[in-house]
Amino acid sequence: MANNIYLTLTGNQQGEISAECGTVDSIGNKYQIGHRDQIFVLQFDHSISRNQNINHQPITFCKPIDKSSPLLGNAISNNEKLELLFDFYRTAQTGTQEKYYSVKLLGAVIRKIAVSYPHALTHAENQPEEMISIAYQSIDWQHHIAGTGGYSLWEEKVY
Repeated sequence: MANNIYLTLTGNQQGEISAECGTVDSIGNKYQIGHRDQIFVLQFDHSISRNQNINHQPITFCKPIDKSSPLLGNAISNNEKLELLFDFYRTAQTGTQEKYYSVKLLGAVIRKIAVSYPHALTHAENQPEEMISIAYQSIDWQHHIAGTGGYSLWEEKVY
């Protein structure tokens, strides 16, 4: 079974952007009970490297077109400061879903939104999606089951 990722997204101007994103009205039959006010994340990509300085790259995630899509357009247009909390779920030994990992971004802004509507004839089984790229001031990682955590700041410093 695939690991699921859900996003709680709050803006300093629009408030809770992810409110009701997990409902039938927002994402149709893909809705998930228990995740009403979260965005269903289909893919999550991030990298950090280090040569002399720490080198953060934007987090990019893929999501279905949902209730938050127009609000994300507002957020990038207005350079709105965002707080994002990605919750990662896996199948526990009991067969239920458990939240095992979280990534929290503070002082975040949207760098890019790319929307893809698949070809209606040749890719009819695919759904419309959007890729969102996020830059941030700070990132916090937490492994809830193993009890570990860490954080980093996206600043241009030499150590």
